[in-house]
Amino acid sequence: MLKVECLRSAHELDRLKSRWQWLESQGAYTLFQGYELNRLAADWFAQRECPHVIVVESGSGMAIIPAVRRERELGLIGETLFDYRDVLSAGNGEVLEEAWRELAKLGMKLEVTALRGMQTFDRWESLGPKAFCNAPTTRRCDLSSDEFVARHKKAAKASRRLARRGLRLIRREHGFERLVEWVYRRKTEWRGAGENLFLDRRRQDFMCQIIQSNVIDCNTWSYETDDGQIAAVLVTFDHGSARHFYTIHHDPMWERLSPGQVMIFDVTRETLTDGMDVDFMTGEYPYKNRLATAMVPLFRVEASAQQMNFGDRSQLLKPAV
Repeated sequence: MLKVECLRSAHELDRLKSRWQWLESQGAYTLFQGYELNRLAADWFAQRECPHVIVVESGSGMAIIPAVRRERELGLIGETLFDYRDVLSAGNGEVLEEAWRELAKLGMKLEVTALRGMQTFDRWESLGPKAFCNAPTTRRCDLSSDEFVARHKKAAKASRRLARRGLRLIRREHGFERLVEWVYRRKTEWRGAGENLFLDRRRQDFMCQIIQSNVIDCNTWSYETDDGQIAAVLVTFDHGSARHFYTIHHDPMWERLSPGQVMIFDVTRETLTDGMDVDFMTGEYPYKNRLATAMVPLFRVEASAQQMNFGDRSQLLKPAV
C-alpha cells in the first residue's frame, strides 16, 4: 500500500525531518540534498518558489521529490544557489515512480539543473538528461600535495610573490562572520562573464545565514595583511571526503596580482594535504581547468507533465544504493 503526502510549506517539512535524514544516509547525495539546508531554503525563498514536496512510502521503499512551484515551471528547492540537484529514494523503484505521477498532476513542466555525475544520471535516465557542463575536480587519488605543487610551478611562484607583498593565507573554521559579510556584500562589484547571482540581496542574506548558523560545514580562507587589509576570500564547504569551493572574491586593489586565482591554488594544496578532494563546482574556467585532474559531468533535465506521468512503464529511476 502506497502512502502519498504533499507538503506545501517549510513548516510542514518539520514532520519529514527524520525520514529525510534517513534517506540522506542511504545514498551518495551531495551537501545540497541535506535536510537542514533544504528546510532553510524552502522557508527563505517561499515567496519566489512555493514548496510542493512529494513524499511516497510503502513497506518496501520511500521517495522524496523536494519540488517547488515557480511562476512558469516546477523545480527543486534551492532557488539558484544549489549547485547540484537530486531526488532522494531508497528501496523499490515504484515509490519514486508514484511520486513523479503525483507531481505530474500539477500539469507543469519540470526544469532541473544540474545532476552531478553518472550515478545521478542513471537515476534520472528515463527523463532524458542532457549534457550541461562539467565540474572540475582535483582528486587526492591522482596526486599528492607535493606533486600538485611540482606540477604547477607558475602558480606556486605567484603564491610566493603574494607572501613577499605581505599577504598571509588564513584559514578560519569559526569566527568568520566578518569575512562572510565581506564576500557576499562585495560580490555586487563583480563584473565578470555571466550572470552575477549575488546582485540580489535576498541571496546574499541567505548565504550569510546558512554559513553563520552552521547548517553546513564551512571554512573561510583569506589573504590578509598584518594590519587587517583583506585582499581575497574563499568560502568552502566540506562534505564527506570533498571540499567544495563555493564563493571567491578579491579586492580590485590587488587585481594585478590575481589573488583569487592564486587563492584557488593555495587552498587546493592545503586541501590535498588534509587528505580531501577538491570540487571546483559548476562551470569550466581556465583557472579551474589548469588545476583539475578530472571532470565530473553535469546534466540538465526538462520534462513535461506527460513525461513524468509515464503510465505503466516499469521503473523511472533506479533506487539509490
